[in-house]
Amino acid sequence: MARKQRLTTSQRKHLREREDGYIKELETRIEEYDPKTSRATTFDDLPISGNTLKGLKESAFIKMTEIQKNSIPVSLKGHDLLGAAKTGSGKTLAFLIPVIEKLYREKWTEYDGLGALIISPTRELAMQTYEVLVKIGRHTSFSAGLVIGGKDVKFELERISKINVLIGTPGRILQHMDQAIGLNT
Repeated sequence: MARKQRLTTSQRKHLREREDGYIKELETRIEEYDPKTSRATTFDDLPISGNTLKGLKESAFIKMTEIQKNSIPVSLKGHDLLGAAKTGSGKTLAFLIPVIEKLYREKWTEYDGLGALIISPTRELAMQTYEVLVKIGRHTSFSAGLVIGGKDVKFELERISKINVLIGTPGRILQHMDQAIGLNT
C-alpha cells in the first residue's frame, strides 16, 4: 500500500501560491467574460475551475442548455437573477455550478462551516439537487448534506455543523435552525 508523502512547508506554500494565481486568473476570465457576445455552447467554454469541469464531464454534462448559457455567466459575476424554464431544462446545474464556483473562489474549506443553503419545496427535488451536487462536486473538498422529513433527525444533528452546502426542505431546515447547536446561518 502506498504511503502518503507529507509536504514540506515550502511545498505547501508553493501550492498555495499556485492556487492563488489560478483563482486570480479565473476571476479575471469571469470579469472579462461577456455572455452577450459569447458563443459558448459547452461548459468548457465557461470560466469555471478545472475540478468543476472534471465533475461535469464525468457526469456526462458537456453541452449547456439555454437556461445554463443565459444564467451561469451572470451568476458567476456575482449578480442575482430569477430564471424560469420548463422541467428538464437544466435549472439545477444552472444554480449549482455558480454555488460550487463561488465557494471555490472564496477558498472555502470543510472547516469554514455552512457556505450555501439551498431550500427546496419538495423532498424529491431536494434529493435530486443533492445527487447532482454530489456528482459534479466530487473533485472539490466541500461537504454536502441533505435534510428532509422522513430521515433520522439525530443523525442529521450530529453532522450538520460540518456541512458546507446544505440542501433541504423548509420544515426540516427550520427544525435544525431551532435545534442544531452547530448550524450557523
